[in-house]
Amino acid sequence: MPLPKKISLCLLCLVAAACQKSDLTALNPDDYPSDYDDAPARVRSTGDGLRACPYTVADIRSRHLAQDEPVWVIGYVVGTARQSMSNAVFRPDADNQSNILLAGDSLCTDTTGCIPVELSQTKWKRLLSVPMNTEHFGKCLLVKAIPSTYLKRKGLQNVSAGLWMDGFDISTVAPTEWGLVGI
Repeated sequence: MPLPKKISLCLLCLVAAACQKSDLTALNPDDYPSDYDDAPARVRSTGDGLRACPYTVADIRSRHLAQDEPVWVIGYVVGTARQSMSNAVFRPDADNQSNILLAGDSLCTDTTGCIPVELSQTKWKRLLSVPMNTEHFGKCLLVKAIPSTYLKRKGLQNVSAGLWMDGFDISTVAPTEWGLVGI
């Protein structure tokens, strides 16, 4: 005897729910090593280049950093630049997917306050580029990449991880209150 459609649909939903992967954001970030890439983000301060204590855009612009190891950097996605910083566009309707511009201020429209971040892999273009993520324009991003010269400016290349840190302002909210929002 066949089950009524409503009961069959409910059973199917229960089976599907039981098969889903667990959500890492529900786990305690303190249970992970400080630079474990798959852990949820909890940034506590800035200045060390670690996930829990990333560099700021100002740190990247002002420091001489080794160009062989990736570091974590936090900033706001404020634009993109096609082939040079003189072609920077500070609008969410930009069409360039090859890089993003990070700034320490979400309203920045001056290239001297930005660092370029190269997005050479399709994965990072899809997850971080301005055209593919207009809803994240002006929002905070925690990104792991190698400090280097890019577009004739101190910047980042070889992105290996990234987390959108939506819902707060770096300058007005203490890092201990920052949320756990990931890509």
